[in-house]
This record gives sequence, structure tokens and C-alpha cells, in this order.
Amino acid sequence: METTTRQGTSLTVHLTVRPRLPAGHPEPIVEFRYRGGILCCSYYLSTLQDIPAGEGLCLRGGSDPEELAPDAVAACRAQCAAWMREVQGG
Repeated sequence: METTTRQGTSLTVHLTVRPRLPAGHPEPIVEFRYRGGILCCSYYLSTLQDIPAGEGLCLRGGSDPEELAPDAVAACRAQCAAWMREVQGG
């Protein structure tokens, strides 16, 4: 999936699984990547799902921020939910 930040940066969105420390069990991770595959940031899927409706998401702060608008967050959440249904066979 592709999305665009409020600043106009194009990112791809990926869902991956890595062991969660210290428990060691996997939790899906949502990765936001710049063109060329360079990682912008990542969040646990549960963190993305817990964002209240109508709120955006700061991907990178500082003097050169990257933020997703609320509609982009909603689209990412919907796509991740669809991916999870596909993986879980439902």
C-alpha cells in the first residue's frame, strides 16, 4: 500500500512480524518506508489500531517532521486489518 504524508512525502506501508522482546512472541509491525525501501519508522499494529478515530500519526518528529493525516491513518488501519484477515484465513 502507498500513502502520502501531510508534507507530501510518498511512503509504502508494510506489515511484518518480528519477535517482541522480552516476551519473545511475535506481534505484527507496521513499517512506513520511503521510496527505495529506506525505513521511515515502524509501529506495533496494536499501537496503530489504538489511535482514536479522527487523529493523525507522527511518523518522525524534529525539525523535518513527517505526519499522516487522520484519513491516511484510517486507510492504513483498514489495509492492515484486511491483511490480517487474509493471513488468518478469514
